[in-house]
Amino acid sequence: MRRHISPSHQQKIVGMALIGLLAIAAPISTQADIPVIDFSNLTQNVLTAARTLEEVTNQVTQLQQGISMLENQARNLTSLPFSVLSQLQSSMTQINQLMGQAQSLAYTVQQVQQQFRTLYPDYQSAGFQGNVTQAGLLADANARWQASINTFQHTMDVQSQIVAAIPADQADLSSLVTESQGAVGALQAIQSSNQLLALQSRQLSATQDLIAADARAQAANAMQNAEVQSAAQAEWQRFYGNGVGYTFAPVNLFGGSAP
Repeated sequence: MRRHISPSHQQKIVGMALIGLLAIAAPISTQADIPVIDFSNLTQNVLTAARTLEEVTNQVTQLQQGISMLENQARNLTSLPFSVLSQLQSSMTQINQLMGQAQSLAYTVQQVQQQFRTLYPDYQSAGFQGNVTQAGLLADANARWQASINTFQHTMDVQSQIVAAIPADQADLSSLVTESQGAVGALQAIQSSNQLLALQSRQLSATQDLIAADARAQAANAMQNAEVQSAAQAEWQRFYGNGVGYTFAPVNLFGGSAP
């Protein structure tokens, strides 16, 4: 507990010191028993007492300042009794798991390259010349259609997950701002600021995931449209150009004989 020495208390201490010095400082004369005051010695004793009192006062002030410094250090080292990190980590885990559930078109370079060659073949290449069949074109078109459906569904799932997390993010933001404004020390202010930055980073990461999912769906739709044109050209060439030509054959009509 800090103790302060008020000015009036200091004056009382100086007065008492002077009275004591006056009582003991004056030598007794041997002639007629009349006390004689040694003013030089008295002055020196008073100055010494004043300096001693000043030193004590300075020491008390230093102690009070030390106590204040320790109290400030204790406040600055007080940890923030609030954390949203577990909620942010849980939300990020859910989004990451959802991104890992992407079907048809993956997010890894090697897988998407292989899937791209399978879903979007080049019918104009030499390998397909004369080998295009209507059944193959229909099977490829159905695979592309299913891939587009999967990508659009995945995009909507990611959107739903992010939108569902918005109320919790708003609540966390409000709580962190309140804790930051009411911080009692530097550590609490830093910790609340760090959690605000973590919340912002989580939101930016979720936005990146949403952009990636949406761009993936748009790219799949654009490639499907382009592949429809390529397949139509291959079908036309199969029917009209390099495919099997029409050969005349007699046909019996209504059970009659061929002409």
